[in-house]
Amino acid sequence: MAPYIGNKFTDQDSAKLKEFEKRVDPNDRNAQALLDEMRQHIKKLEEMRKNEDPRLSFSTPEFKEAQRQFTEAFKKNFGRPVEYALVKDYDWSTPQLRKLDQPVDVDGNPWPLDAQGNPIVK
Repeated sequence: MAPYIGNKFTDQDSAKLKEFEKRVDPNDRNAQALLDEMRQHIKKLEEMRKNEDPRLSFSTPEFKEAQRQFTEAFKKNFGRPVEYALVKDYDWSTPQLRKLDQPVDVDGNPWPLDAQGNPIVK
């Protein structure tokens, strides 16, 4: 997927090209080559911009807010108890993934249980 260029390429860039076209000497080969390169570049950017969807960008405020909300929920285990954890039997042993005897929250506090001993999920 091409990077999002919607907020980087504006109408000012096209206007700048038109201004350069007015000022350049038609007999100057270097200037004409530069103008041709600028035209090709702007045409390519317009072609890329034509098919892009700003909702897919990672730099929009909407995406950043959604990412922040997801990260906050992830840190809290999405409101669910922690039932498995990496546990060390001794300080020198390697942590192993095991099911905990009692479910806990992300801070290690006991999770509230119902009458059957199942975690109460909101």
